[in-house]
Amino acid sequence: MSFRARLTLTYLVLLTTALSGFGLWVYAYVDRNLHQEFYGSVQRQSIQLAKVLADDYDAAADRAGGTLAQWSNGQERDTYIVVETRKGKELGLGIVAKHPEDILAGVDLPSVPPGKVVTVRPSANQLGLPLAVYTERFEASKVVRQVGTNPPEKPKQTVKLEGQVTVARSLASVERSLRLLRTILIAGGLAVLLVAALLGLGLAAALLRPLARMRATAQRIGDERDFSHRMPVDGDPHDELGRLSLSFNQMLAELEQANLGLKTTLDSQRRFVADASHELRTPLTAIRTNVEFLARVPGARTEDRVEALRDVLIELRRMESLVGDLLALARLEAAVATPARRSFRLDHMLADVHRDALRMASPEVEVTLGPLPEVWVSGDRDDLRRAVWNLVDNALKYTRAGKIDLRLRAEDGKAELTVRDTGIGIATDHLEHVFDRFWRAPGVRGMAGSGLGLAITRWVVQAHEGTIAVESVVGHGTTFALTLPVVQGPPKRARRRDGELLGVSRVTGSGHHS
Repeated sequence: MSFRARLTLTYLVLLTTALSGFGLWVYAYVDRNLHQEFYGSVQRQSIQLAKVLADDYDAAADRAGGTLAQWSNGQERDTYIVVETRKGKELGLGIVAKHPEDILAGVDLPSVPPGKVVTVRPSANQLGLPLAVYTERFEASKVVRQVGTNPPEKPKQTVKLEGQVTVARSLASVERSLRLLRTILIAGGLAVLLVAALLGLGLAAALLRPLARMRATAQRIGDERDFSHRMPVDGDPHDELGRLSLSFNQMLAELEQANLGLKTTLDSQRRFVADASHELRTPLTAIRTNVEFLARVPGARTEDRVEALRDVLIELRRMESLVGDLLALARLEAAVATPARRSFRLDHMLADVHRDALRMASPEVEVTLGPLPEVWVSGDRDDLRRAVWNLVDNALKYTRAGKIDLRLRAEDGKAELTVRDTGIGIATDHLEHVFDRFWRAPGVRGMAGSGLGLAITRWVVQAHEGTIAVESVVGHGTTFALTLPVVQGPPKRARRRDGELLGVSRVTGSGHHS
């Protein structure tokens, strides 16, 4: 069953429940009021007739064959009246009549207790009708004339009579009215449900039309794998469907961005695999060639053996650097973004990096170090040293002849460390990609390196709540500026052992450059 059909069916069930409840309430209300009014009419007629008989029994008896409307206020044709009188223990049927004017003979009305309207089923009375019966007792005086032989006048004698008036009225008219009401309620309810079903189907189709368009858009996105499509926002953007469309569009935008990032990452990874394969192939080939030479020529000259071993060590260092970058990349991919926190002197670390740079620099490159103020930062000293060394190592690789300047300054709770060189520089179009993983400028693809150093540097700096920026001019050099938050200093015990801590944490640059 479709959602539209389920929605319409739910609407019809609710409407049916509401109409049924309303119809039952109307029917019960009308039934109760009709019967109460009917019972009241029967009771009033009986009481009124009893009063007339009690006031003037003889006059009422003389008019027994007349129209009963003279006794009561115009009872209906379905009204039956029986008057019973008793003199002492003798019971006599004084007046028996049925409207309009005929005498009811041979029919007895049901006997009911006085003072209460009783409903009698058709099978429980001789009339075969549903009756509402009420009995009212009365006392009356009847004049009896004595008969003599030519009396000069007839003396009058008054006799006390006890009697009761029984009024029975057929409930057939009430039942007909209730049947008509039931027919109207049922037929009207069915008609209303039929119209509501047709309107509900149309209304559900109109309300679900935006969902149908959203489904078609989602299907097209799934078929074409194109996350640039967006859901149409129909009507009020602040209603449920509008918010759903906006949320779906936001999700599509994030999926599109993630998809683009995934494509970029895959392209970078493919490029990295090619570069890493090339970088690994070169040292491995050199190592294999030298080892084969040493194995094939065991009696080679000492100078040749030393040269071969030196080449093997150089290539092993290159492989060590590449493996270190790969380990750092694995750590980055694992999102280990919380470095071990410990306060240390950033100026001492920069001095260590400067000493290592002096050992690694070629004779044509001058490495200088500016004034070093005392600056304390909190974080992982080894990670930060690797990040700074990556900047210096890049400057050493791309500065064939010239100057590399290292500087440190502290201001407004921030420490700024800059590495400035006079090397080949970076094109303006490439500046936005220098921190991307696996990215290398086209002009330096053949040089040593994996394209991970600057990406690792940015990750380390961001993990330490810092920032890094780059400025460069092709042919004039590049400047990297690294900013970190400053702390107030180490605990007192760390201050006393500053020299020991510095000696323990100091490492060589050859094991950290990229």
